[in-house]
Amino acid sequence: YRFTEFPEPEDLFVTLLNTFFEKLPAYYIDELQKIELTLDQGVILASLIERETSKDEERPIVSDVIHNRLKRKMALGIDASIIYGIKDFDGNLRYRHLQDKQNSYNTRIHPGLPPTPICSPGLPSLEAVVSPSGHGYLYYVVDADDFSKHRFAKKLSEHNQNVKAYWKAKRIADAIAQK
Repeated sequence: YRFTEFPEPEDLFVTLLNTFFEKLPAYYIDELQKIELTLDQGVILASLIERETSKDEERPIVSDVIHNRLKRKMALGIDASIIYGIKDFDGNLRYRHLQDKQNSYNTRIHPGLPPTPICSPGLPSLEAVVSPSGHGYLYYVVDADDFSKHRFAKKLSEHNQNVKAYWKAKRIADAIAQK
């Protein structure tokens, strides 16, 4: 967005909203209806995808995980959503944050989607909502070999192995960074 002057809040909001609808593909709302989502729900889901991965090729896979977990009424467990609901977050997600029932964005505690989007999603994330990969994954965690991407799993036992590998790699990376 380009403004020559700092806009009034109402002008900013109108510009954001108009731009959103100008860029939203014509088919999008029909595709959302086919998968029984409202536009609000689609934008919320897209915002989760946007914050969970920066890789366009992973967006449909993350979308698949979220869709599969919603269908199974599983907690989404999306840390980015939890963080969004933490006032004055200091960059360190703690156990107490994961247990906080007062945080309405805590997708480990509260079922379903969070109450609002957690960011402004880009078009690739919006498109991923209506085109999940279909791989059947239920879990993902940061890849232990490449922290810029994720490892996906269908079974909890496989996911737990991926989590264990991630924490081992993270401890090693942290130790190296402290030297």
